[in-house]
Amino acid sequence: MFGREVGGSSDDFDSPVNAYRSDKNWAIIILGYCSFPNPPDSYLSAFSQGRELVVVHIEEHTMFSRAELWSAGKNIWRVWHSGDKEVSDLQTTGDLPASFETLRQRAFSQQDKEGDVDYVFDIPLDLAAELTGFRHDEGAPDRLFFELVEKPAQH
Repeated sequence: MFGREVGGSSDDFDSPVNAYRSDKNWAIIILGYCSFPNPPDSYLSAFSQGRELVVVHIEEHTMFSRAELWSAGKNIWRVWHSGDKEVSDLQTTGDLPASFETLRQRAFSQQDKEGDVDYVFDIPLDLAAELTGFRHDEGAPDRLFFELVEKPAQH
């Protein structure tokens, strides 16, 4: 996958490229900081042929979060938040999951009560977690991550 093979394992994802299988049987690929910033839609379209693909982008220092679902080469939905612009910033495109409105209402209600915490940031992350069963900041005692290392050159 991605020209890589499985290397060592760890209970954390601190390598440049990590893999994990969620309880919902999703293969989770975690790329370290700037390992693969903003892949173009053409790449996501090609990679989602014959499968569903959930992509999550997180930049906690700017409170940016984005989640998107791709299937059969098409972007189904995309939700993103830029907290550095405005704490209530939330943009969407596509056919959103039924749970989106509930998550949105809950986050904005919490935001109204506690203005010093960015709850809207969680909306894209929660949508992705509903599908995949994985959220980067939630631990689990049985999690095992695998480093994906570059394959040796074939001679």
